[in-house]
Amino acid sequence: MYKIPSGIMNKLWLALLAVVALGYWGFSRPHSMGSADPVDWSGEPIQDSTDRPPFEIDTRKGRITLEPRASFDVSAVVASDEHYRFDDGAFLVPVDLVMTWGKLPEEPYKSEVSYGQITRYYFWRTTATDLDLHYIQAHSANMHMIPADDNVRRALLAAGSGDPVRVRGLLVNAKREDGFHWNSSLTREDDGPGACELVWVEEIQIGRDVYR
Repeated sequence: MYKIPSGIMNKLWLALLAVVALGYWGFSRPHSMGSADPVDWSGEPIQDSTDRPPFEIDTRKGRITLEPRASFDVSAVVASDEHYRFDDGAFLVPVDLVMTWGKLPEEPYKSEVSYGQITRYYFWRTTATDLDLHYIQAHSANMHMIPADDNVRRALLAAGSGDPVRVRGLLVNAKREDGFHWNSSLTREDDGPGACELVWVEEIQIGRDVYR
């Protein structure tokens, strides 16, 4: 019986590992569906009434009913991102993105305001005394992102701090038969518990790449 020399065997194993790694890298990355104009984050999020009926989605923790509350289209710069795998909402919302728009992604706000996230909440802080604090509150938000499909999920997980993004979909309330529920905020003027948007993401643009 012919025995493959150990040196050649080691090279074969390395080659196999490389193929597996490349395959995982290709599978885990989102696939762009095209390109679009650069994201313009200077405007306000667009929120309109919708006649979309409630619909159900399958999750690893059972079927969830999503009740559309409004159509939603926000262009912003990601100020912070947090991925979730083990908390009670991770089965539905794998990532939260702190979105900033208007003047916040630009100076003087850009270098004077910092953002962070903890346990599904976000916070911001600044030591500057000449900034409009209400403007910061009204032009930043922690948004809980529900991906409409696997490609959108991969794109959401790929988005990170500093990325210009455009997210289009629905603001929704979520519920399950056992009493689980999660409601979306419908205004950018609130704060505290319940002030985050729960977004059903049908399309996301990162830079110029569009994913749906």
